[in-house]
Amino acid sequence: MNSSAGSAVGLVAWFRRHPVVADAIRWAIPALLVGGILRILFVSYMPYALWGADSRSFFVFTHKLFLNHSFSLGDKRRYLYPLLMAPMAALPGGVLRWLPIFQHLLGWVTLVPLAYVIRKSFVRWQLWIIPITILYAGLPEVLWCEHELLADNVFFALFLWTFAGWTAWITQKDPTRSRRVFWFFFVAFALFILTKPSGRFVWPGLAIGTLMTQAWRNFGWRQITAIVLLMGVSLTVGSKRQGSQLFYTSVFPLTRLDTPLHADYKAEIRDSVEHYRNNLEYFHAMQDGDLFYFLRDPGEQDARPLWKALGKDDNLKVKIYMDLALEGIKARPDLVFYLGLQRVVFDANLSAYGLSHFADGGYVDRSALYYNEAVKDEKSPLRLAFGLPPHGPLPPYSEFAHHLEPAPGSWAARTVQTWVASYGTKFDYFRYPKVPKNESKLSLVRPTFLGIWMLLAMGCAFLPRYRNTLGIWVIISVLQVFAVYSVSLVNVHYFAVVWPVLFVTMAIPLDALLARFIRK
Repeated sequence: MNSSAGSAVGLVAWFRRHPVVADAIRWAIPALLVGGILRILFVSYMPYALWGADSRSFFVFTHKLFLNHSFSLGDKRRYLYPLLMAPMAALPGGVLRWLPIFQHLLGWVTLVPLAYVIRKSFVRWQLWIIPITILYAGLPEVLWCEHELLADNVFFALFLWTFAGWTAWITQKDPTRSRRVFWFFFVAFALFILTKPSGRFVWPGLAIGTLMTQAWRNFGWRQITAIVLLMGVSLTVGSKRQGSQLFYTSVFPLTRLDTPLHADYKAEIRDSVEHYRNNLEYFHAMQDGDLFYFLRDPGEQDARPLWKALGKDDNLKVKIYMDLALEGIKARPDLVFYLGLQRVVFDANLSAYGLSHFADGGYVDRSALYYNEAVKDEKSPLRLAFGLPPHGPLPPYSEFAHHLEPAPGSWAARTVQTWVASYGTKFDYFRYPKVPKNESKLSLVRPTFLGIWMLLAMGCAFLPRYRNTLGIWVIISVLQVFAVYSVSLVNVHYFAVVWPVLFVTMAIPLDALLARFIRK
């Protein structure tokens, strides 16, 4: 009893010394309730995480560890997320059974750092903290990503923890305390950047922010050493083969056909380059089709012999892809920006994320192929992931499917489906033309009122009150999004990471007006 009482007194004293944290937790309670209820209901009618197209690459490490007792982290998926899978695989029931609990819990707890950023950054924070945190608590894309074997949800959460860590660190006045609080920011940032290779695109924005705020003046040798080491380690995250393929795919129409560099290879793809160049306005809707699969596996086709041979020589393929991409970029940097802007605009709407993921029967339909793989192959990673017997026959999928969705059409399912559908187009920044996707082009897109408001809010983020916290993170978010989309494909997950920054930013103009009114 004395120990418990002492702990309680100590906790109260700690919160008194940190009133901003105490306010953040207290005012986040409504969002925690909403987010907690949604996540509990979601898991109740869909207890297993989804195994998707990219799940296998994140699970390779754990599968090899348990199958062959080998420790090997491939370059494509390194460090944090693959390592998280291993301890879950040791639990009864399978990784896909435990993963939603861990990931939903992480997403739920992450509402507190979001509340902290709002509490720390705004004058009239009491007006914004509840609606913004509730808005993010049930965001459809985040809610679903927490339910999938995919690193994106951890990436989203750590981005927010890094945002909060920066806010806490950069607002410190005392140099000694600043160096101490720096580590809260640094740990979150290190975990973030070691989760996915696209995290490295945050470095330029952070460098700009550190210079603008002059935060570097408080660095000691420990801080400098840690940053340099992290930069070095971050370069080992990601696959050169996959990175070069996505990079060249993103700028394929810019290939210079009449220069001597790899001219023989260019001759074989001239027709394809000219086709995409003539349809440049629609490239955002075309690049993830035939072009993507051709450049991913050039050895699978026979029409282009030189390219077919590249399928057997990864080193040469990486070199040619990088050479052709960089040559095109140097010749037309303006078109690189244009193509990146296409992808950003067509992924920027919240409604761009399809809600079919939450539909009854959707999980069962998508999982049938993977279960059948586990039936046919005892060494399939799906056996370990689903918690199935490692050896021997498995029951037919019709029997197992009930475990994946035990209560389709239940009130829990309807509640979650109604919630995610309620977002609709209310938070869209652009109005797309009502034509098929492959006929949509940038010149037909118009900003919504919210899109115009967002531009105003981004400008207001550089008012003195908000510049060192929200203004810097507007810079970080814009550079992150444009950098990723300039060297990759259309994918709403690339944009989702900055949603919390945008939600917070939207409140700045009204907060600035109220602050001015209050002073008067």
